[in-house]
Amino acid sequence: MKHTNFFSALKTALIGIRSLLKESRNARIQSVLFLCICITGLFVQLSYYDWLWILAASTFVLTMEALNTSIEQLADLISSEYHPKIKILKDIAAGAVLIASIFSIVVACVVFLPYLCAILPC
Repeated sequence: MKHTNFFSALKTALIGIRSLLKESRNARIQSVLFLCICITGLFVQLSYYDWLWILAASTFVLTMEALNTSIEQLADLISSEYHPKIKILKDIAAGAVLIASIFSIVVACVVFLPYLCAILPC
């Protein structure tokens, strides 16, 4: 279905985000972790550039989770039976989320450690 205007496309995208959160337990967990990171960032008063790193890493993880969920849904639509090629496809998509998650953990450590060491004895 082709969208006739921006608001129609925006509505469809918001429905997609709602579906992602409904279908993916991992996306819900990642969203809660993102909120916790944001609250911590407000608490330690992150700099502008640190916020950019945190938001970029978090967006990367959530985007990869959305793609992973889409691939899994499409693969399940194609075949509900086990197929080795579909397993590989799903494993690669899950691996992409893992890579993004590891990157975001590294970013969080690099960003938050100096702030936390200034508050807590390190």
